[in-house]
Amino acid sequence: YIGTQQRPNLFQLDIPEPNLIQEVVYEVEERLSANGEIIQALDEAQINAIAKQMHEAKVQSVAIAFLHSYKNPSHEQQVKAQLQAAGFYSVSCSSELSPSIKILPRTQTALANAYLQPTLELYLHNIQNVLASSDFKVMTSAGGLINASQFQAKDSLLSGPAGGIVGAARVAESLGHSKILTLDMGGTSTDCARYDGRFDYDFTTSVGDISMSSPCLAIETVAAGGGSICYFENGKLCVGPESAGANPGPACYGAGGPLTITDVNLLLGKLDDSRFRIPIHFEAAQAAAIALQASIKKQANEEYSILEILEGLEQIANEKMAAAIRQISVAKGFQPSDYALLVFGGAGGLHGCQIAEMLDMDTVIIPKDGGLLSAYGIGNARLERWAQQQILATLDKH
Repeated sequence: YIGTQQRPNLFQLDIPEPNLIQEVVYEVEERLSANGEIIQALDEAQINAIAKQMHEAKVQSVAIAFLHSYKNPSHEQQVKAQLQAAGFYSVSCSSELSPSIKILPRTQTALANAYLQPTLELYLHNIQNVLASSDFKVMTSAGGLINASQFQAKDSLLSGPAGGIVGAARVAESLGHSKILTLDMGGTSTDCARYDGRFDYDFTTSVGDISMSSPCLAIETVAAGGGSICYFENGKLCVGPESAGANPGPACYGAGGPLTITDVNLLLGKLDDSRFRIPIHFEAAQAAAIALQASIKKQANEEYSILEILEGLEQIANEKMAAAIRQISVAKGFQPSDYALLVFGGAGGLHGCQIAEMLDMDTVIIPKDGGLLSAYGIGNARLERWAQQQILATLDKH
């Protein structure tokens, strides 16, 4: 690393408010006891009045979450029926999506579902119309296929990475490997997972500030991808978390983008520009690297060669990805050296061998058409449906 690492703050005294995805909240006068008994019944007139307010506010999607509704969903169901009768098509009930005692995760699950549902339902509806088939299935974050009629929007957040893990498992098994760690390096981030003859699951899905009760494949994501922006700040080289995205993209795309890991790989001779279907501008990447060199000299009063800077950025990206793999292996009591590393995604093959060396792994698998492995996994996933029921009883009763 170039420069000195600043000592991190031990405590964060100014706690920022979390980002909220809801725009408006309507309170309903009702109450259930902890056993699900009705203490205060719903007022239909109040619900109709709220529906009128929501129409005036141009609300398109609604999430309903009441205390203790996991015990007795009747109030949520009644409100849902009234809102649908009033013309609200997209209504998400927490008791249907996450029948658990904790109201905050249950509420967040309903909110996330309500946020995504209108867009995803329209998208799936359009696809189904084109296919003209009732046998239409959708990938979930848990790595399985379900019928489109049973699909809930909350189950889609990690479906793309999950498809990649399923595809990786199928490729590994076809080659005689039953234990793999996966490295899916795309444009914005890298996803890592573990497969040991069976998939590893989490039962809480977290994306950004949103955490919801929904089963998913255990995936560790780190902000290190081909489009991760490289810069110098506070005396040190940095890679990400910001990404150049598809537009303007890396500097070598010729659209005025910043220096990224893709440019670093190009300048280090690891990326074959003849394999791209778009023009690659070596000079633009080189100019961005020279600009970073000048920025380092100005800020730190230190002069490094372009090669030193590029190798430093490459090392930082590799360390980030290796740390993600340690999180899903070493942190859970598994040694990476006991596994093969299967790398895919558009940029995975450019870093796989270095990361394997850092983790003492002696087998690296790079599948053909690794950039399409998520689609391959979706095509090879099995049909399955998750169901859960909360017991809330002591072990001696079971």
